[in-house]
Amino acid sequence: TIRKLLARNVVLDPTTHRYSENDETVVIPADYDGLFLRLQSRTAKDHTCHRSIESLAKYKARAFLNLSKMAAFQISKNPQSNDYQQITYTSGNVFLVDKVFMGTARVKSESILSRKSTQIQQIKYLKCRDEKDVEVLIPMSQPGEFIEALPSPVGNGRMSVNADSLIASQKFPIVVRFISGRNRPRLTSFSGLFTLLDSFEETTLFGCILDPHGFTMLELPVSSPLTFQLALNTHDLYSHPVVKKALRLCDAKGHAYFRELKYKFKFAQRILQISGRRIEPEDENDPGDPPSAANSAKFGVTTTYIYL
Repeated sequence: TIRKLLARNVVLDPTTHRYSENDETVVIPADYDGLFLRLQSRTAKDHTCHRSIESLAKYKARAFLNLSKMAAFQISKNPQSNDYQQITYTSGNVFLVDKVFMGTARVKSESILSRKSTQIQQIKYLKCRDEKDVEVLIPMSQPGEFIEALPSPVGNGRMSVNADSLIASQKFPIVVRFISGRNRPRLTSFSGLFTLLDSFEETTLFGCILDPHGFTMLELPVSSPLTFQLALNTHDLYSHPVVKKALRLCDAKGHAYFRELKYKFKFAQRILQISGRRIEPEDENDPGDPPSAANSAKFGVTTTYIYL
């Protein structure tokens, strides 16, 4: 029994290059061994963002995430070097802000009466560090869309926050950026962003699907309406190689699995009885999909879920 965060996956549309929430949901237990970054957005549709790097500097943002493609110049590790390699960042990168930096750039100009000439122009940059700890200079005039990152609510001076702190102090919904974890979330499409919807307490059972070609661990809520048939020859099954391997896997990885971020797999379930009355399905071969949340039970179908 533990409290969990319920979150919806936020993905990047390759056509519009905009972020949006899809139907994939995940649960994050309070003891999840990972860190997140809170963003100044309630949902993926929240368009409250900065339109330039200069705006971020003006509001003294400590960190930010870029929603659009962005160019920067890498600072050489050699202090004597004046070479700055240009880097193009795709959307979804996190940057820690250091300070405003005054630099120079060579600007080519041309007039009717004179030939091409090169002039030295002073330009303001925002000095930052990316997630690989690379120091870069970003032109202050660069347009785009940028979301400010919020500091940790526990007041420890850090930007990142764990799941337990989010459950204890956060108001929902809010968009967060995945920073680190034991395993990368295994989703169809993963941008690193989640919309946290709520927190809740739940009691679950842990198990493993028996399969000689590969075992799948799962977590099942004790409130689940699913029914199971119990094997009567349990002692005989314990000596089976597949069962023995599954039990060893559960013993070795069960504790770590409980603490992992998991995908909430939802599916339709046929209801066989309601108040002692048997429900006859219209088509025995059709597993059925609930027509709506309001009248699904009327048609003998409900939606349930397991965690993978």
